[in-house]
Amino acid sequence: MGNMCMGRPSTVKGNVLIVATSANKMGDHSTGAWSEEICGPYYIFVDAGYTVTVCSVAGGDVPIDAASLGDQFLTENDKRMQSEGSAPLKGTPKLASMDPTTFDAVFFAGGHGTCVDFPTDAVGAFVTEAVAADKVVAAVCHGPMSLVKAKGKDGAPLVNGKQVSVFTDVEEGQVALTGKVPFLLEQKMKELGAQVKVADPWSDNAVRDGKLVTGQNPQSSVSVAKLVVEALAA
Repeated sequence: MGNMCMGRPSTVKGNVLIVATSANKMGDHSTGAWSEEICGPYYIFVDAGYTVTVCSVAGGDVPIDAASLGDQFLTENDKRMQSEGSAPLKGTPKLASMDPTTFDAVFFAGGHGTCVDFPTDAVGAFVTEAVAADKVVAAVCHGPMSLVKAKGKDGAPLVNGKQVSVFTDVEEGQVALTGKVPFLLEQKMKELGAQVKVADPWSDNAVRDGKLVTGQNPQSSVSVAKLVVEALAA
């Protein structure tokens, strides 16, 4: 009886997969993953008792956008990751080697690198499989690029009729990358039938619609992760 009480599984609530981009360039623009969009959610999940795996589209070390580590943007979560040698971000497995049905939630971190390797058939199929298995799917900032080719159980675009929040067209203009992204994410979500909830630029804006959780920008990363925890508990 005593051993049962001490069993490890009772302290682990479940498994969460964080998916990062492997692209360090968007055309001639140096980019990658935005650090807080991985690190903030990573520690929310770990501290809540979840086992977290970080993978990337191509595997290997996750390219981090240097701008996200500048004094203006560096967060306490980023510093915590750095103090641990950023080990979870190194030597990551490939997304293709992951089975979405073995995780309770899948979280797609953003950064402009995702504009290159998230809106693909392969990533869309991964999300579609996770949704079909009733998993929580989440994405922040440009992370919803992963949802562009994903389908719901009815075969329609996953975001069709859903409330979502993504990096806005105004924010894209403010970072002067409107001409470099493959398409404007807010506009694309609307084309797919989503109800896009837009807040002021750079304000914390996270939305949960059932088992789909999305957020607008880096400032929304932790809020999205907290809503994922809420969805997992529901």
